[in-house]
Amino acid sequence: MSQANRGVVYMGPGKVEVQAIPFPELALGKRKCEHGVILKVITTNICGSDQHMVRGRTTAPQGLVLGHEITGEVIECGRDVEFVAVGDIVSVPFNIACGRCRNCKEGKTGICLNVNPARPGAAYGYVDMGGWVGGQTEYVMVPYADFNLLKFPDRELAMDKIGDLTLLSDIFPTGFHGCVTAGVGPGSTVYIAGAGPVGLAAAVSAQLLGRPAWWSVI
Repeated sequence: MSQANRGVVYMGPGKVEVQAIPFPELALGKRKCEHGVILKVITTNICGSDQHMVRGRTTAPQGLVLGHEITGEVIECGRDVEFVAVGDIVSVPFNIACGRCRNCKEGKTGICLNVNPARPGAAYGYVDMGGWVGGQTEYVMVPYADFNLLKFPDRELAMDKIGDLTLLSDIFPTGFHGCVTAGVGPGSTVYIAGAGPVGLAAAVSAQLLGRPAWWSVI
């Protein structure tokens, strides 16, 4: 499969361009990526972290294709993909993980040992995070698809709620994870510094985690 593709490309401090970029392939370097999929991007967010790069606050190289908050439709699967199929609507976690290394098995997917040759941890379209092409594109390749993708079981409902589901790639889970790691539960008093998207997600997460166990069955 080969067709046109465009992406948001960082061109230097304060400057980005929408450019024609290569259509993604199921490949990692010279190796076939049979555990990966190609997505047609449906929605993507602009993260505050993207703004750091665009404003020249990082060492991001010119030509970096941005975007690590991706929701898309599977249009091609590698031979080894078992649990997602062409036509599925999926959310893509911002961090890339193999699901097989020691860190991934311990739940530390943000510091996967196998997806960034420079150091543990990788992400799409982000400076010093493995060189992966970002998802502010029309099409993007996702490796280790069975481990990385969250499939929405009802396609029609997912498309109806796609604006909300887009939050699941980064914004909401960041706030939720913060509350979980802080031990938030029923009876907790929670202070959240900042009311941006992640802060608001943390506030909602604190409410969810603070409800008694019996709440959900009433």
